[in-house]
Amino acid sequence: MGEIATTYSGGTPKAGNKKYYNGLIPFIRSGEIHSNKTELFISEAGLKNSSAKMVTKGDLLYALYGATSGEVDISKINGAINQAVLAIIPKQYNPYIISLLLSKKKDAILSKYLQGGQGNLSAEIVKSIKLILPSKNEESSLYPLFKVLDNLLSLQHRKMELENQTSKAIYNYLFDKNKPFYFKDNKTKKVFLKELGTTYSGLSGKNKTDFGHGKAKYITYLNVNKNTIANHNLLDLIEIDKKQNEVLNGDILFTISSETPEEVGLASLWPYDDTNIYLNSFCFGFRPNSKINNLWLAYELRSLKIRKNMYKLAQGISRYNLSKKSVLNLQVDVPSDAEQNFDSKFVKLINIQTKFLSNERNELLLLKKFLLQNLFI
Repeated sequence: MGEIATTYSGGTPKAGNKKYYNGLIPFIRSGEIHSNKTELFISEAGLKNSSAKMVTKGDLLYALYGATSGEVDISKINGAINQAVLAIIPKQYNPYIISLLLSKKKDAILSKYLQGGQGNLSAEIVKSIKLILPSKNEESSLYPLFKVLDNLLSLQHRKMELENQTSKAIYNYLFDKNKPFYFKDNKTKKVFLKELGTTYSGLSGKNKTDFGHGKAKYITYLNVNKNTIANHNLLDLIEIDKKQNEVLNGDILFTISSETPEEVGLASLWPYDDTNIYLNSFCFGFRPNSKINNLWLAYELRSLKIRKNMYKLAQGISRYNLSKKSVLNLQVDVPSDAEQNFDSKFVKLINIQTKFLSNERNELLLLKKFLLQNLFI
């Protein structure tokens, strides 16, 4: 890869300097390489006084860190990238064809470099990837087919973004302690999280050779990161080890470490009865007591007000970490049992539509993956 393209990654302006943010430059993070917009914007001063680098629409973007590690796409906007994104500028080959070839390699790359943990690739790893390039005739034949698929995926992505925006607005409204009287019964009380349960650690004492085989399973970082209710299928294999902490039905799982503060402290409920289930080492578990509706608590811990508090707890510069103690000292507004049940059931119904759109997108991704494996030999 390094022989056919130039590469560079970016950086992040100092978070405490307000002059570096809320400018006119879209700030593209690894989770936004597929999108035509960004959550954050930086200023010219932020760009000049940091390692952030500009990319232009049409450049190839590769996610190095976080839950999207190994994903690749063509930039849809002009903007600046952070350290979690690698820009790839092919010297003579079509960037789109290069993106297809890298997509085909994704599973092999993650399996080789990221077994057993959260994603963290590097520019050197990407530059060492070997690609078999198609001829010009093959390229011209394959381009239209995959372009149609990617247009469908982009459309599906926009539909999911709109659905997520709507869901998030309703979601934060429901979990607002000042919501209208017909949603509440004035029995809300402030409780420290440590009063509601206890914590335990994820896998420890493991190396790369311990993963990918065995009769036990562990919940991946990506699973916790992406899902308020954990995906029962997003698990990896590992050997049974009675020294490890087992995840039980009703446990809430937290991401504890990431290259971006937005991915720290995300909560996910495990509502299944499987045995010999462990947790990846970049997360920790929380076992609620009988005083709380676990489903309600999982949604509450993803609410806007709690997420803002989590951001403040994340410590680090190039990598952000969260301590169990700081999470346990968070205060939660706990309503009555009746209100907990209402809120959790309502949000669960909203998520049915989101899951439907996600399943449609996954089917398109599976089709694209099948074609990549069979048309690019």
